Amino acid sequence: MTTRKNPPAANQGAEDQRTSGSATTVARRSHIAYCRAYTARGAFGRFWVLVVLDCPFCGKQHSHGGGDQLRPSYGHRAAHCANSRPGHGYWLEPAEVTS
Repeated sequence: MTTRKNPPAANQGAEDQRTSGSATTVARRSHIAYCRAYTARGAFGRFWVLVVLDCPFCGKQHSHGGGDQLRPSYGHRAAHCANSRPGHGYWLEPAEVTS
């Protein structure tokens, strides 16, 4: 296993899910969730908000933090919807970037 924890948000994501990540994220079947990235301002400056368009577990929209770098940080996130079991999550992939 490599030392990388999150796959890049490019086309290599599916291959990297099988060859990297933690044992718990690779062992389970992973879902892909497409999201839009928006910039927002808060008390500590600019940051990214990642909005999942269609949750693979409940079909609703969810939002996740995307970091405060120049580009949003995609990768694995835990599912926070009511009907998902503990430990379930998905890999975020970009749908489009809006700043």
